[in-house]
Amino acid sequence: MNIQWKNSIWFFDLDDTLIDTAGAGLIASDGIYKFLSTEIGTELAEKIRDRFIQLFDLLLLGYRVKSEEGWSELKGGKGAYEDLLNRIKAAQPSVIEQYGHEKKWSREILIKLASDDNDLALSPEQVHGAADAYWEDVAEKVELLNGTTMLMEAIKRHGRPVYIITSSDGRLQMQNDGNFIYEPAYSEKLKSQRVEKMKEKGLNYTAYRIGDPEDKPHLDFFEKITNVAKANLGEIDYKNCLMFGDSYSGDLETPRNKLGFGLVVYIDHEHNSVDEIDENYVITGNLEHFLRWFESKQ
Repeated sequence: MNIQWKNSIWFFDLDDTLIDTAGAGLIASDGIYKFLSTEIGTELAEKIRDRFIQLFDLLLLGYRVKSEEGWSELKGGKGAYEDLLNRIKAAQPSVIEQYGHEKKWSREILIKLASDDNDLALSPEQVHGAADAYWEDVAEKVELLNGTTMLMEAIKRHGRPVYIITSSDGRLQMQNDGNFIYEPAYSEKLKSQRVEKMKEKGLNYTAYRIGDPEDKPHLDFFEKITNVAKANLGEIDYKNCLMFGDSYSGDLETPRNKLGFGLVVYIDHEHNSVDEIDENYVITGNLEHFLRWFESKQ
């Protein structure tokens, strides 16, 4: 790694890289329960919430697998993850037809699947009410992850820019036939509201871009934010760029291999040290530890 503070340009995934979205989401699943309990009763609402948590955990852990060996640590293995992805895809045929890929993070779809798995047919209004309650709770309860504040303060002291590149929340809309449609402007607006609330939590950034309609790991999406950086800074040398994310394939592989970023940082929350995999790839679970490591290289 040969990036100097004075030249550094910082790019970050948001969810579970800078903020504890998964942790907040576990708590926020109670928003699903609270909403649905008034609609269908507490017993069924609890079953749907619990199944939603199981499905979301499977989706998140599968997304974070780094190698074939990692599937052995996932309950049900790669097959369970792929089965869930197939169910998610099957619920949004028009999205795939129009955009060429699914929106895998739609909480609306996960709520629908959780109700299906409990032999209950929720209405579109109930699905969207439960999803709204979930995201409202996430925005309220999410916290910055360990070391985020310290790293952001150091970047600010050095006068360097911070760019957020965050996936779509996949805010899809359920139709009466049980399938979902996608309106990029609708989904992006709701995610923008959530990103901007993070300033209230102390997260400062130069600019952000959201994966609507393009999303990670597509090159076009990453170029959205690098073009913003170029507009702000003039021509940039990608060797001075750092990208942080909690998925290698989703967040890091494209900036590393297609854009030539100088350093990619994989966030593994169970990793206490900073380990150098090679000259432009490190793993850590704490951004304060990363900051110390980065400054030791100056």
